[in-house]
Amino acid sequence: MEKRDMTYIQFVEIMQREVREQMQPEVQVELHTTMKNNSTRKIGLVLMQKGINMSPTIYMEEFYSRYLGGTEIPALVQVVRNIYEKVKVQNSYPFENILSFPKVKDKICYQLIQKTTNRQLLDQVPHDDYLDLAVVYYILLENTDFGDATLTVRNEHLHRWNVAQEEVAEAARRNTPHLLPLSMYPMVGHLHILTNNARSLGAAAILYPNALEHAYEMLGENFYILPSSIHEVILIPESHGIRRTQLDVMVKEVNANELEPSEVLSEHVYYYSGKEKRMLD
Repeated sequence: MEKRDMTYIQFVEIMQREVREQMQPEVQVELHTTMKNNSTRKIGLVLMQKGINMSPTIYMEEFYSRYLGGTEIPALVQVVRNIYEKVKVQNSYPFENILSFPKVKDKICYQLIQKTTNRQLLDQVPHDDYLDLAVVYYILLENTDFGDATLTVRNEHLHRWNVAQEEVAEAARRNTPHLLPLSMYPMVGHLHILTNNARSLGAAAILYPNALEHAYEMLGENFYILPSSIHEVILIPESHGIRRTQLDVMVKEVNANELEPSEVLSEHVYYYSGKEKRMLD
């Protein structure tokens, strides 16, 4: 039986070697470190097929946890192979389109991130403030059942396109609810989840026109908004009887114990006022 004292870096390097040996010769397997949300870094395997310019990155954190839990390396390698077969891109993406704003403007969307933990990123990308959060923009290259391929809109894109930030923001306001429609459904009791139909970067659905007004009408009262992750929020009617201080503690505990650091949206709850028709910090 394999020892379970292997470091994460050792594990990733072994996975790279083993996956590479199991793939076809035309598929290269390389290590890639990505700066993710909240200034976190994640290491993944990039599987690059010859002649295709889009390559999936399969991050290794979950695989390492499964390894520490007793799953053997060969079984994990097989999982990586299975994922690759499902998500691999069959055709190259025409990246020259990204150089033209008219060719990408209908694919620009927005997402919400935390301001304080993303200061370095926010210096490099167009963004708008929303309470203590920031609205940032991305190009939705691919939207499939197995995940999205996205490209963050950066300041250099605006210079290349020769457009103002407001044009990007306006495109995102138009596209996001259309490309990633609102999804709201009951959780337990009177709690509801608000996200998009892909459940990816769906916390931004609180920005959709009339989304929170609709939730207010359905719930029949003011409500708290728990930022459960960058992918979704939870709505709790005010009459549910949980104090805001308790909800803040719940959010912090979930962030610390149940979420990847890159998925954390905020450290406290928000409040929707039907009278004011807006979300409050």
